[in-house]
Amino acid sequence: MLWLLPLLTRGQSRYYFRNADVALPRRINTVVLTSVDFDSTLLNTEVNPGQIIGQVTAQPLVRSARYGLAIIDSEQAYETGDFPRAAKLLETAALHEPDNPFITYQLARALYKTDATKPRAYTLYQRLITQLDAAVPATDSAVAVDVHFVEAYWKLGTLHMDNEQWPEAILSISRFLLGAQTLDYLDATIREQALGYLTECFFAIHDAEKCRYFGQRVLKLNPKNQYVRPYLAALAKPAPKQPAGRKR
Repeated sequence: MLWLLPLLTRGQSRYYFRNADVALPRRINTVVLTSVDFDSTLLNTEVNPGQIIGQVTAQPLVRSARYGLAIIDSEQAYETGDFPRAAKLLETAALHEPDNPFITYQLARALYKTDATKPRAYTLYQRLITQLDAAVPATDSAVAVDVHFVEAYWKLGTLHMDNEQWPEAILSISRFLLGAQTLDYLDATIREQALGYLTECFFAIHDAEKCRYFGQRVLKLNPKNQYVRPYLAALAKPAPKQPAGRKR
């Protein structure tokens, strides 16, 4: 099921709060969800935050006519923790069907799990997201989230962080959060980790307001969290508010 998320705005930085956990660049005013059957009866009606607005479409029964079983075998190997085998099972499939998003996705997530193959996972995730984005009209003011591949935005975001590509990481992690929240399956551990990573990213781009905001949200979720404390401690203390009518 899909849920409507509230839109919040505050602050004067280059980012605005799409909701309490998500910050998007100010140029983005539209989130396009794909792989969704929306409830057409809601068109031209007022909907409320938390309201169900549609259903996620089922993945195709046959994800590849030639390599469908290889995808299933790779997924099973992945679940048992045999990541090299999970990747090896799809190498031939990836060569013959480079534009099959299900093959690219499964191969990328297997490669992601081994440090030596993470750079290749990064390339595959970039290609996958570019392909998914091409399915919707291109515009600078909108961002798409394909709910069938929510994990891909998360993994790509962490790889952007490894490469110190902070704005790209913020956007990718935010896309993950939008998709995971919309599907209503974001667990507390991943949420805490994602908000911690946003804290680090905003620290790296010198956005003290957003860094402090996300760091405090993490500590509200888990007062014992140690990941965000160094970033918060390194921030300059906010200037005291001036009394009304008083000027510097």
